[in-house]
Amino acid sequence: MWLVIGLLAVVGVRAILWPPQQHQGEPKADSQNQAHQDEVPEAAAQQVASRYARSYLTWSKDNPTAREDELKRDLPTGADAKAGWNGEGTSLVAQTIPGDVSQTRPHQARVRVDVRVSTTTGAGKNARTVSSWRVLEVPVAESGGRVLVTGQPALVGLEQPTPWQATPDPDTDAAFTTATRAAVTDFLQAWANGTPGQTTAPGATIAPLGAGIKLHSLDSWSAQTGSGSHRTGIATVRWEFAGAELQQTYRITLAQVSANNASRWQVWQVTSQ
Repeated sequence: MWLVIGLLAVVGVRAILWPPQQHQGEPKADSQNQAHQDEVPEAAAQQVASRYARSYLTWSKDNPTAREDELKRDLPTGADAKAGWNGEGTSLVAQTIPGDVSQTRPHQARVRVDVRVSTTTGAGKNARTVSSWRVLEVPVAESGGRVLVTGQPALVGLEQPTPWQATPDPDTDAAFTTATRAAVTDFLQAWANGTPGQTTAPGATIAPLGAGIKLHSLDSWSAQTGSGSHRTGIATVRWEFAGAELQQTYRITLAQVSANNASRWQVWQVTSQ
C-alpha cells in the first residue's frame, strides 16, 4: 500500500513540474485551410471578370440588345442585364487584361481589369473615335461550382508613374568595344534578315525577329569591363518597322570562339536592357 501511495506521489509531482505539452498548431492550420477553401478560384475569377468587362464596356445604340445577351452569360439568373447603360452612344473594347484578385468575403472577390476602350462621338464627318485605357473593378462570387458577376463593376483610377533610379552600368572597355562592334553589327543584320544562326556562337539559340523588320543602324555599342570567355555590353539599335524608325536598347552577351589557333567573338545571348 505504501509503495502505491509513493508511486502516485511521484507521478503527481512530475505532472506539476513537467506538464504534458499541448499541440497548438492544428487549429491554426485548420483555420488556414478553411480560409483557402472559401477563396474564389483566381484563374476563373480573372477569366469571368475579363470577359464581363469586355461586354460591359461595349455597346451600340443601333443594337442595344447585343450587350444584354453577352452580359447574361456571367450574371446570376434574373439579374438586370442592362447593367446601368441608358441605351445611347457607341463604345468598343479592343483588349482586356485581368489583374489582382482581392478576396473580400467567403466565396466573394473583387477583380481589377485593365480595359482598352474606343469611344465614338459625333456622326458622319464629325465622328471622332478616341482610344484609352480604363480600369474596372468587377465583383464576383463562386456559386454552384462556377464564378458569377454579382454586382455593378466600377471605374477606378489608373495607376500613376513613380520615380525609379536605375543602377549604374559598369565602366566601358573602350578597346574591346571597338574590337567587337563589327561582330555585333553583323549579328543584328543577320537577325533582321531571319538568319541569326550564321553569326551566333556555337550552342546559342536566338529566334529570328520575323518578317517586316530591317536594320537601320547600330547607334551605339558599349562593352562593359570584364574578363573571361563571356562579355556583356549595351547596344542601342535603330530598326525600320511599319514605315517608321524605332530605336531600342539591348543587353548583348558575347562568347569567345576558338578554332585553328584563332579566336573571335560572337553573340551568345540578346535580351532587353
